[in-house]
Amino acid sequence: MLILPWLVPEDPSSFAALKKALPSLERVSPCYFSLNADFDLKTALDPNKETLKSLGLKLYPLVVNEGFKPDVARVLLETAEARKKTADILMNKVMEENYPGLNVDFEGPFGQWRSEYSEFIALLAEMLHKEGKEISVDVVSQTKEPTPEHSWAYPFEYQKLGSVVDYLVLMGYDYSSTFSPPGPVAPNDWLRAVKAYTISQVPGQKVILGLPFYGRHWTIEPDGSYSKGRGIKYKQAMELASEWRVKPVLHESGCRYIDYKYPDNSREQIFFEDRTTLLEKIKIADGLAGIAFWRLGQEDENIWDYL
Repeated sequence: MLILPWLVPEDPSSFAALKKALPSLERVSPCYFSLNADFDLKTALDPNKETLKSLGLKLYPLVVNEGFKPDVARVLLETAEARKKTADILMNKVMEENYPGLNVDFEGPFGQWRSEYSEFIALLAEMLHKEGKEISVDVVSQTKEPTPEHSWAYPFEYQKLGSVVDYLVLMGYDYSSTFSPPGPVAPNDWLRAVKAYTISQVPGQKVILGLPFYGRHWTIEPDGSYSKGRGIKYKQAMELASEWRVKPVLHESGCRYIDYKYPDNSREQIFFEDRTTLLEKIKIADGLAGIAFWRLGQEDENIWDYL
C-alpha cells in the first residue's frame, strides 16, 4: 500500500518525524509551493532540503493557491490563457528541480470555477505525463454529489479529475473542524461513506485516503458555548491527559477522547488519534491505492512500527 505523508518544512518536528518514519516510506510530499494572483510561485524555506534530497525518497512537492483564496484560484483558472500559464509555471518547476511529480492542493470556495479547475488539471496532467511525471490532486471528502452551497467541496469533480490524474487524494479529516461543535476529526463511519461514494466515481486503484495525525481541542463554557477547535498533536494531547489525570478513552466514532470537567462545569474536550485508532482507519483504505497523512510531526510515532 502506498504511503504519502506531508512534510511541513518550517516545522523542525516535521523533519524529525520523517527521519523516524524513513524505513516505512518511499515517498513524501513537502509543502513547498504557493501560487499567488500575480502568477508568482513562492517556495517555502526548507533548511533540510539538501538532506531531504539525500534520503532516497521520491519527492512530490505540494502546491497551493495562496492562502486558499478563491480570488487567487479565479485568476489562475478563469481563462484558457491563465490555465496554460499556471500549468507552464508548475511544469517548469518540476522539470527544473527534477521532481518525479506534483501534488496539487488548490482549496477554498472557488466552486464557480469548478469546470475550469478540471480543465486545468487535465492540461497539467497531460503535460506531466508526457515527461513521465506523476500528478495527484487533493480533494475535499464527499459522501454524495456536492452542491454549490457546500462551497469547499463543490470545486472538485471527482469523475473528471479521477479520469486524468494518477491519484485522487481524499482529505479524510476535518469532519469536525475549527468552527464546528466539538467532535471527531475523522469518524470511521464517515470515512467508510466517503470511500463508498468515491469509488462509485473513481477506480479504487486511483484513490488515496488521507488521514489525520492531528486532533482537535475545544473548551466548552458552562452555558454550552465553545471555542474554536484548535489543532493538537498526539504528544500534546497525552501531556494534557497526564496533567489533568484523565485517561483517554475510545470514542464511539473510532478516535481517542479526553473529557475534563472543571468545578464551574466548563470542560475541555479533545478528539485525537493514536496508533490503535489509526490502524483501524487504515483498514478502511483496503482496496484503495494507499493512504496519506496530514502531517508528519503530529503523530503517535509508534504508528511507524506497524507500517
